[in-house]
Amino acid sequence: MDNELIELASSLIRIPSVTGGEGEIVSFLSSYLASRGFCTEMLPSGSVAGIVDGGLPGPSIVLDGHIDTVGVGDRSSWSFDPFAGDIVDGMIRGRGASDMKCGVASSITAASRFIGSRFPGRIIVACIVEEERFEGIASREITKRFSPDFAIIAESTDGKLNIGQRGRAEIRIESSGVSCHSSNPEEGVNAIYTMIDAIRRIDSMPVPEHPVLGRGIMALTDIISEPYPGMSVIPSRSKATYDRRTLPGESAESIASSINSCLQGIDAKASVAYGETTTYSGVRLSAPRFFPAWIYDESAPLVSLARKGLEKAGLFKGFGHYSFCTNGSHYAGEEGIETIGYGPGQERLAHIADEAITVESLLSSCEGLYAILSSIIHQGNA
Repeated sequence: MDNELIELASSLIRIPSVTGGEGEIVSFLSSYLASRGFCTEMLPSGSVAGIVDGGLPGPSIVLDGHIDTVGVGDRSSWSFDPFAGDIVDGMIRGRGASDMKCGVASSITAASRFIGSRFPGRIIVACIVEEERFEGIASREITKRFSPDFAIIAESTDGKLNIGQRGRAEIRIESSGVSCHSSNPEEGVNAIYTMIDAIRRIDSMPVPEHPVLGRGIMALTDIISEPYPGMSVIPSRSKATYDRRTLPGESAESIASSINSCLQGIDAKASVAYGETTTYSGVRLSAPRFFPAWIYDESAPLVSLARKGLEKAGLFKGFGHYSFCTNGSHYAGEEGIETIGYGPGQERLAHIADEAITVESLLSSCEGLYAILSSIIHQGNA
């Protein structure tokens, strides 16, 4: 089974699947899942699910893994083919190795070990599109279709059992001014200077902090003025975007309200951006760009079962949490479905040139996922 897992991971890496171009990898996975005995189901947005039904009453468990990747960027920054999927010095290499095709391969292989056996519940391996562009939005179809009791996010955890993550909000700041010819700037009000005042106010705001998840970072990511290019015109509007890492208990409304309170007296306003995307299958998805944070206590039922399974397998390496955002924002943050994270590789290796993970991590994660699934299905008695 080890060789089969490695070959699956390599095959997935060899198929380019930048967000919006997942059609080929979905076709591959649909055929692969069916050939291994999974029941398969296509979701409207283009995600594919592989289902193993145990035939007895029990929990529905989702293993969530996104199959899209970011682009490769400057190819000259890679020392090898980004889509090699080869193994060199014990490392499996290529775009998506860490984020997160090896996690998808581990999930499929772990779940496949239950095919043909009777057990309480069912396992749904959800191969999700669009995550890199819009975390959680395509996973909503999984919840609607399968009503899971538990969710396992197979993003990289470096072998730890992750029990939470910071969320994310895309904050739009808009400032207003009065346009005029730039040869007579005193006749207008430059919206960029208003924006500069707003940014200074925002940068002086206290940053919330969580004892486990850390700081609710607010990072300025872009500024643009209107009209653009200026062409001798004082801009009448300016827009800035902030990436705000959210913490448990924060809402889109509370974040926007706190920023607007800070901006009182300035002709600028904060709001949560609204996003739209069209998947490779032609389905249009839209929602506010707010992705909730979540965290569970170490004694939570799913966390306890997962820990017990990993301990029995000799694979428990302690608890952790994600710094980046995952589809867990939907399951745990939006729906309150008990969620954990467990997957191969290290979070810091996502989105970099020369992306790679160790084969050892790939194999260990599969064993760990199997141990977690067994513990949940048999309520810790396996």
